Amino acid sequence: MPGLSIGGGVPRPIRYRYDDPMRRSSVYVENHGPLTTPALVLVHGAPDRSTSFRGVLPYFPDHRVVLYDRRGYGRSIHAPPARAMIDHANDLLAVLDDCHAPPIVVAHSFGSNPTMLAATLRPTAFACVGLWEPPLPWVEWWPRGTKRYNARVAASDDPADDIEGMYRMLLGDPGWERLQPAVQAELRAEGTAFQTDMASELEAPFDFRDVLVPAVVGYGTATVAEHSEGARWLVDRLPNARLHATDGAGHFAPRTHPEEFAAFMDVVVAMAEAAAPTTLPGAAD
Repeated sequence: MPGLSIGGGVPRPIRYRYDDPMRRSSVYVENHGPLTTPALVLVHGAPDRSTSFRGVLPYFPDHRVVLYDRRGYGRSIHAPPARAMIDHANDLLAVLDDCHAPPIVVAHSFGSNPTMLAATLRPTAFACVGLWEPPLPWVEWWPRGTKRYNARVAASDDPADDIEGMYRMLLGDPGWERLQPAVQAELRAEGTAFQTDMASELEAPFDFRDVLVPAVVGYGTATVAEHSEGARWLVDRLPNARLHATDGAGHFAPRTHPEEFAAFMDVVVAMAEAAAPTTLPGAAD
């Protein structure tokens, strides 16, 4: 897939700091930008790593931007494995606890689902959420091929082969073969986390009506039909959401169209600023 790359060539982060409080949970966290500014927390998809957001960082030099590898992926590979989506939701809430004010959370693909789950658990921890093309395999109309794929991976005896198969589909066989053997081994080791993620979407992990925080649901006009239709479907079911379409971008916009994805993030920031004086509907004090 053009623009999608894994492995070398990743620039060292600007104003990098390892987040000491998160050592306790073994989840790797990076902070970029001034720590005193309101935070933007970015949540990656599956299979993926926080490095997918590297291209977005230059567009937010004056913001605190928090990246982290979800447990089982990237530099969180040695964290205790997640057993269900709730573990990823709790990790996100732990990241938010280190922010001095409720942050804006922007999630890509699968990362949108633990983000929405976390928002149902503690809505006051969020200023706003941005959800880029969330996959929703548990809803009735979602393509059956995705449902079958998730079920097959969930029941697999070899998740390392399954995640390799996914990367071969994304990168193409030549792209996979060009990776160094050590990089291939690292990606295959993430198979267990990927299996849990796929299994966690087989049944509804939360009620959309409980996602009370302001939300922007985004999609790219070059994406596949289920993601554009899914974004419009989801906006109609979240209590406080708006739709944002990005011309020319596809599902992997953080990597392939970082400027356009940054513009989507700007829309989320603007919604958070507009919603700041209000109280969340139905949220406890």
